[in-house]
Amino acid sequence: MVVLGAVAGTVKNTGVQEFLAERRQGMQATILARLRQGVHDGDLPPEADLPALAAFYMTVLQGMSLQSRDGASRDVLETVVTCAMAAWDALAGARAEQPA
Repeated sequence: MVVLGAVAGTVKNTGVQEFLAERRQGMQATILARLRQGVHDGDLPPEADLPALAAFYMTVLQGMSLQSRDGASRDVLETVVTCAMAAWDALAGARAEQPA
């Protein structure tokens, strides 16, 4: 609903469009906050481009929502997750060293 709702609505639905856009932005902000926590915890290197990571994975999430809506199978969606996670190391950089 958040991804698909009112994306192509009329002027009459402007309030709904704005509400859903705010929800989508809020989800991306939540992802970004968690990534920042990962830097703080040492799970991500400080030089990782966190806004880009958040935008990328939010885009994956939205794309999966659309594919699901269009009838994509669980296997297809799990393959998308596998591909998105395969990109993690390249996008996030090497994992910060963990204390011994």
